Amino acid sequence: MSIVSDVDTLVKKMKENIRKIEIMMKNWEKPLFDRKPKPFAPEDVEQIHQALVISRLEDVRNHGKEIHKLLKDTFEHIKPDKKHPTWISYVDYVNSLVIGGLTEGICASMAYLAEQISIAYNKHHQLLPIFDIRVDLQDRDVIFDPPIDYAPKANGIRDIIQKIIDDFVSLSIQMPRLDTNSGDYLPEIKDQFTIFGATNHVSKQF
Repeated sequence: MSIVSDVDTLVKKMKENIRKIEIMMKNWEKPLFDRKPKPFAPEDVEQIHQALVISRLEDVRNHGKEIHKLLKDTFEHIKPDKKHPTWISYVDYVNSLVIGGLTEGICASMAYLAEQISIAYNKHHQLLPIFDIRVDLQDRDVIFDPPIDYAPKANGIRDIIQKIIDDFVSLSIQMPRLDTNSGDYLPEIKDQFTIFGATNHVSKQF
């Protein structure tokens, strides 16, 4: 009976730690971009965004530390051989949960950004522009300052959008891997078809 009780306690501990990990990762789905109610100069949009990103990525790093602690807590309760296939499989399982959480977080930010820069969405909700862009007429040509497209100085609107996307993807480098305790999850994230699709969806909005 004691053995059954001990096993039940261990299973509950494992489930509890997984639940805590999943709750933390749910926070990663809050968009890493915050639209303001009025237009700002493109450089100001970048600065406001960076202030948000610095704080939010610090949260993800702290979550990463807690996830490592929870895995260690599970290990200390079970006391398995680290090289045993069963423990390796369990670590792989938790590792896959983290990859899934990162993917969901990045895709949530991508979906929000795509919506916010969508012409149709902005017209439907009668929203003011995100960017305050100067428009001039030179020799009958309409000139945007900064440019809407990519620019040599990397200050075009598409440049800024790309930087914001890169910040979303940087979620994947905020915590050390669980399976090796070093490196990050960027290789797996780059291989995610859903990430590619979400990035492509953003680029089609304007």
